[in-house]
Amino acid sequence: MWLAASTVSTVGDSVSFFALGWVASASGPGAASAVLTAGSIPLALLILVGGSLADRFGVRRVMVWCDAGMALVMAALAVASLGGAPVWLLAGASFLGSTAAALRRPAEGVLPRLFFADDELARRMALVGGAGQLARVTGPTLGGFLVGAGGLPLTAALDTGSFLLVLAALLAVRPPREGEHVVAPPARGWRGIADGISGARRTPGVPGMLLIVAGMAGTLLPFVMLCVPMLGRERGWDAEAVGLVSAAWVAGGLVVTVVVARVGAPSAALAVSGPLLAAAGMVAMAALPGVTAGIAATFLVGIGTVLLTARLYPAYVAASPPDMLARFQSLAGLAQTGPVLVVTPLLGVLAGRAGVEPTLVVLAVVLVLTAAVQAATSTELDRRLREVSR
Repeated sequence: MWLAASTVSTVGDSVSFFALGWVASASGPGAASAVLTAGSIPLALLILVGGSLADRFGVRRVMVWCDAGMALVMAALAVASLGGAPVWLLAGASFLGSTAAALRRPAEGVLPRLFFADDELARRMALVGGAGQLARVTGPTLGGFLVGAGGLPLTAALDTGSFLLVLAALLAVRPPREGEHVVAPPARGWRGIADGISGARRTPGVPGMLLIVAGMAGTLLPFVMLCVPMLGRERGWDAEAVGLVSAAWVAGGLVVTVVVARVGAPSAALAVSGPLLAAAGMVAMAALPGVTAGIAATFLVGIGTVLLTARLYPAYVAASPPDMLARFQSLAGLAQTGPVLVVTPLLGVLAGRAGVEPTLVVLAVVLVLTAAVQAATSTELDRRLREVSR
């Protein structure tokens, strides 16, 4: 029940996310990067607070609060955008929505562990991730159509309904292992957050894993959020074409996810090849101008993304202490959002001055460096994955 409702909600999120980026890109690279940066600030500042709250008050309860808040934000955006969508409105919606998302994301990352035993975790996380990826494939394509049909008011209204649906599911569902991982509540305030940071620093392999997450997030998220829409504008693509190119990223990842759900995590060699494949896809997209070539290149980026993450994330969850599940997830979330907050404005400037193609080459170089870090930490990942298998 939860997975079905969550998948529908992810479709709604993906549609709204595409719509915000597309509408903002009409005002130029600076406006587009400003809207995306406004969405990154709360994620960077509040995600550690979200982890501490989930460890203290419970994963499901925090998700209920945040989904109710997100429904209100999307409903307000649907009404306010009826009279137009200035940049300040887009940035405000991005900021408020990401505030709720920052408090919710650590709890959402923990929730699958409350349904499944450890020996099922790698495959079941792939199942949950696959459903989310399928939703994200649908989102940009559907978003391109809906933006053309009804604009931002329509997409925001649909996202409001999706949040209400997942809110109802969370109120009805009781995960079977919900009580097993509440060992001791964290200390209050910043002390609880500091304890989580200290615990991650002392846990073997976790600092290296977080560095890899940061390298992937600082390249892949700006690629999809900023570079693809701006490249579409430069090359004269319409919203539907840009939606298809964006969706190809998730489609490529979904192919790998389906295999992982059946046979288990990728090998160490395949995981290291992931960032290299993603880098090759970005270079190909910079060099080849057509929509079809863009879809193929972004599809390759998606394959490379999940070849790494399907091995990395189960190992990270296995390394998380039971009483710090959400706080460890919040650190992974910060490793994803922090680089985006710093990188997105810089990439907006670079894309505006040098063009999107040179920007893609810069991102590809960072991915090659990420592959080197992945190769250096593969031994610890192997050990954690063996623990999950047992």
